[in-house]
Amino acid sequence: MWQKVVNYLVYSLIGLSPESHLGSAINFFFYDTVKILFMLVLIIFIIAVIRSFFPPEKTRNLLGHKREFVGNIIAALMGIVTPF
Repeated sequence: MWQKVVNYLVYSLIGLSPESHLGSAINFFFYDTVKILFMLVLIIFIIAVIRSFFPPEKTRNLLGHKREFVGNIIAALMGIVTPF
């Protein structure tokens, strides 16, 4: 679907040739930019939902009662799941 939109934009509206290097490069840039932005928005949304289940107080209570080594491992694992 997005490829058709990008093809129309690059080849019809801008008027570049599909056989030219410039046309192919701009088509690739626009198509990949749309995909990357969509995936970024989706990932940020999913992580925001996950973080809503781990408020800072709950995290502090969870990590405060552990030994330092175990607490560091749990904190690292939580940082992997909720990187933002």
